[in-house]
Parts: sequence; C-alpha cells; structure tokens
Amino acid sequence: MLFTRRETLALFSAAAAQSPLLEQWHAIAREMDGPVGAAALNLTTGEMVSLRGNEPFPLASVCKLPIAIAILAMVDEGKLSLDQKIDIPVYDIFPGVSPIADRWGNQKQFPLIEMVELMVAKSDNTAVQTLFRLCGGEVGMAARFRQWKVKGMRLDRSERQCTLESVGVTDIPPVASWTPGMGAELIAKVPADAQLAAFRRFIKDPRDTATPLSAVDLLGKLFRNEALSKATTTRLLQILESTNTGPGRIKGMLPAGTIVAHKTGTTTTVGGLNGATNDVGIVSGKFALAVFVSASMHDQDAREKVIAKIARATFDAW
Repeated sequence: MLFTRRETLALFSAAAAQSPLLEQWHAIAREMDGPVGAAALNLTTGEMVSLRGNEPFPLASVCKLPIAIAILAMVDEGKLSLDQKIDIPVYDIFPGVSPIADRWGNQKQFPLIEMVELMVAKSDNTAVQTLFRLCGGEVGMAARFRQWKVKGMRLDRSERQCTLESVGVTDIPPVASWTPGMGAELIAKVPADAQLAAFRRFIKDPRDTATPLSAVDLLGKLFRNEALSKATTTRLLQILESTNTGPGRIKGMLPAGTIVAHKTGTTTTVGGLNGATNDVGIVSGKFALAVFVSASMHDQDAREKVIAKIARATFDAW
C-alpha cells in the first residue's frame, strides 16, 4: 500500500505521540509549574521526538550558539579571520558574566577566536554584544536563518536591549552616552511591580525565541557540516564541549565521561519567577537535544533536574 506524503507524516506523528520516550518526557515535564519544551534528533536514524516542539521559548544565552555559527561562517567566507583583533568599544561592555569586561580596563582588543570561546564556553555577555553587531544584528541573523533553512528561531535584540527591556527599562540611552554599570542603574530605577509585569510580557514575547525543533534542526545541520566547513565545525564543537556553565543540565545525570557539546541559557529571576532555564547540545555525537524550561517559580536546582532527567531518558532510549 502506498501512502501520500500527508498520510506518511500523519502516521509518523501518531507513532511519535505513542513513543515511550515522549511519555517519559511528559511525566518529567509535569514536575514543573511552567511549560517545558524539548526536542531530540537521532543523528544516526533521523528519528525525532518533541514536546511542545513548535512552541517558542525565550532563548536567553542559547542565542550565543547561532551567533557563534554566524561569526564563524564569516570566517569560512573570508570576511573575518580567527586571529583578527576585534576592538571592544565602551558601549559594548556588559558587566556581570563577562571575563572581557573584567579585563577591559587593561585590554581593549581581543582575538576573534578568543571572543567566540568566551561567548560560548563562559557565556560572556560583552562578547555577544560585540559579535551580534559584527554579524549584522537582527537583519544579519535573519539572513543566516534563511540561508540555513532554520525556521522557528529568531534573534531581534542585542544582549543589552533584551536584558533591559525584559525588566521594564524602556528609555535606553544611545550608545554614544553609554558607560559600564549604566544598565544596573537603569534597572534599579524601575519599581519591583513594574519589573515583574514587564518580565511576564517578556516571557511571552515572540522576539528572541526558538522552538525546540528549530534548535535541534540547527544542531543537526551544524553536526552534518551544513552550516560551516568541516574544519570550522570541528573547532566549534570543541568549544561547545568546553562549556562550563550548567553542569547540572544536559550533563547532570549522564554517565561520567559522556561528551556533551552544548550551550546553556538562563534569564534573570524577577519576583521569584524565572523566565528561562535552557540547554541545547549534541550528546556523544549520537543525538541533538534541546530542552527549554520557562515561567517557573521553582528553584534552579529543580529546573536543572528536569533538563537532566529528559537528557538521561533520551540517552537511555537511544
């Protein structure tokens, strides 16, 4: 018997809906008080499993993965070089999670490859501020997503704009007048109730989001050398393997020594409400996994355990 494409997709969807792995995911997701989205792609068989797979979730610092790919694509295209020194202007300085900001008083230029490494492995917020601009910002990233044929992922704002707007800062000074530490000063001026109201809007904002399926699609294309050259892909995967943030997430319950090339993302918590606790990556070169936990009042340990449990269930199944 021959099936039409629509019938085949319907049968596949029905089979996926009955997947024991998906049933496990549903049970794990019920431990959270907010939505949990996940998708996994078996890199050998092509099998896909997803939970809320087409729903958008805040990217948080997971945005640094597509930005890294876009910057390294410019290296492959000859527009940039890995050893090129990049100027860090004062308006890109983003204190907090940023080794570059910590060193900026004595060092104003950084090699491109070091910036990529710091942005990915240590989630450096100054690095992403500069590199997002270098790869063309919103317009440049939209063009890359079209080039990669990745649907359901978008990057609309810089790290600074996204962070400030998420907590209700609407009057952001022009870059010419920006100084390090200004962000914290602006946030402090927003009343707590206004911050929480803005943060709830931010969680539902379609900007700077990804669906779980789009995340594993991008990871799969990266793994198959469809986004970058083979040599550059290998370099980026090595950087992703050195990520030291979120050890309790995808890696949290996997056997010791399991190789995970991943990028985490975490928003701030406002009034006890966390906007996003995420992790996306490739496990042992066998499967790509994306897990997004949103709008939760649970503590970080509980949120991370949900990600770890989904990763372990997928590891055991595949």
